[in-house]
Amino acid sequence: MATGRTLDKYKRVYIDGYDVSGNGRSIGPLTLEYEEADLTAPMSDAVKGYLRNHAQVSPGVFNAVFDNSTSPLGIYAIATTQASRNVLVAQGIRAAPAQGDPVFAGYFKNTGGQLLDDGGAVVINMSFAGWASEAASLQFANPWGVLLHANGAETAVNSAVGVDDRGASTASGGYFMWQGIAGNGTATVKVQHASTNSDGSFADITGATSGSLDYSTPRAGIAVTSTALTINRYLRWQIVLGTASTVTFLCAFMRN
Repeated sequence: MATGRTLDKYKRVYIDGYDVSGNGRSIGPLTLEYEEADLTAPMSDAVKGYLRNHAQVSPGVFNAVFDNSTSPLGIYAIATTQASRNVLVAQGIRAAPAQGDPVFAGYFKNTGGQLLDDGGAVVINMSFAGWASEAASLQFANPWGVLLHANGAETAVNSAVGVDDRGASTASGGYFMWQGIAGNGTATVKVQHASTNSDGSFADITGATSGSLDYSTPRAGIAVTSTALTINRYLRWQIVLGTASTVTFLCAFMRN
C-alpha cells in the first residue's frame, strides 16, 4: 500500500462480480452526505445549530464505452437493467489498487442507463441512486473502507499478516463486500481480525463471510456484522476452498 496523491487512471470499478474497468471512463461523484437537522433554539442561540440526520450514499454515474457483449456480460446489459447492484470502487495510489488502498463500496439501486455520443464515441451512462432499500447494510452509513484483497487468484488459505487501516480497534461493527470474478467450484471468502499483526492471532469476524458459494460464475455480495461488534485493529482476507482449487476475487471491509 502506497500513500499520497494519485490519479483517476488508477481507479477500478467492479459490479456484481464483473470487472467493468476495461470500458470505464469515469465514476462519481462518490457521495457521502448527511441531511441537516435544524436544532436551533431561537430564544437562546445566537447562531443556527445543526445535527446530522440520515446519510445519502451514492457512487453517482458510471460512464463507460459502449459494449453489448454477453460472455462475459458487457456494460450495456448491466446498465440497462434497473436492479440493485453490488458496486465496489477501488482507488489505487499511483498504481493499480493493492491491499490497503481505499475503497467505496455498497449495495445501490441502478436507476437506468443512457446511451449517448461523446466526441464520436458511443458511450453509456449507468446511473445510481443511494442505498437500495432492501440492503442488509442500511444501518451503516460509511461506504469508505479498505481493500483487503486486490483482484487476483488464490489457491490456498492466507497465512500472511493483515492491514492496519485505522490504527486502533473500533466498536461499531461494519460490513464486508466480496466480488468473485471467476473460479472452478465452491469456496468461502471471509474477513479475519486481530489485535496483534501475526498469523496465529487472527480470528473470524462474526458475520463477515460470503458463506459457501460456487464461483464458476461471477457473483458478489455484502455481509454485515452487529452494529455493536468490536473490530480489532488488523484485518486480513481469508478463503476456505470447497470444491474449487482456485478463485479469482477481491474483497473489502467498511468499518462503521
